[in-house]
Amino acid sequence: MAMNSSTSISKTLKSDVKNGITTVTSKKRPQNLFAKAPIVRLQGQPVLLFTEQQGTLLQALEAKKVKIFSECRNGFCGACKTRVISGKVSYLNEPLAELKHDECLPCCCVPTEDLELDLSPEGAAVVTYACQPRQSKVSLAKSKQTQHEASTTHTLKQEVFED
Repeated sequence: MAMNSSTSISKTLKSDVKNGITTVTSKKRPQNLFAKAPIVRLQGQPVLLFTEQQGTLLQALEAKKVKIFSECRNGFCGACKTRVISGKVSYLNEPLAELKHDECLPCCCVPTEDLELDLSPEGAAVVTYACQPRQSKVSLAKSKQTQHEASTTHTLKQEVFED
């Protein structure tokens, strides 16, 4: 039994023994630690920033309260079949359900780039960005100068009418 487990490990790991120290390295391609996390949109509305910790796309969508029907959660039945408007996914395990070129099974896939799905964002916690226009120092200074000029003019008018 130990032979089988070490054989399967040797397919994905490489070990090197030097000076009595064993170094084990993976043959798998290293992940880019600085890769941009895909944004998932539902009919144009940004709903989530996908990370590997969220599991499958289905799990991430459910965590955001997106209503999506599913049954097997493994790619067998096709119940969660969803139309992809733009973007790409990769499958954690190959789905058995038949798919068209513009469909995915969220139960067994993860987005590999920004993704837009034909799902209703209704009920989902949609991501919103609160942006206020910034004033440059020049426009802020001009604004203060204009306020000062207006108060000076008002003071002068009062003096003229009081005399």
